[in-house]
Amino acid sequence: MQVATEVLYVNSEASIVTARETVKKIAESVGFDVYDQYRIATAVSELAENAVKYADGGTMEFHPIERGLEIICKDSGRDMMQKNTGHGLGIGLKSIEHLMDEMIITTDAHGTRILTRKWLK
Repeated sequence: MQVATEVLYVNSEASIVTARETVKKIAESVGFDVYDQYRIATAVSELAENAVKYADGGTMEFHPIERGLEIICKDSGRDMMQKNTGHGLGIGLKSIEHLMDEMIITTDAHGTRILTRKWLK
């Protein structure tokens, strides 16, 4: 069964919950066990919360890929990566890095893009 890509806009607490619930269903459809579904959903919560808190919102893309799931978070406002604020964003990114198998962060004049991947075991 092929699972479709989902794209969501996150800009509120309610949209963070929606992103978490959506990715959990996708992860289950891809074939992740309950433990990894929880890890993926937690990482998405962190990403979405960072986008809302530090960048006035952004998009979350959930791409089922061969043997896994790719998640891309793009900001749509202030730079999500500004760590000088003293608000502890770095801790959230470390937890995402721990929960997922891969994480690539790019920042340019258009904002920040965080790509994460989780592979089926």
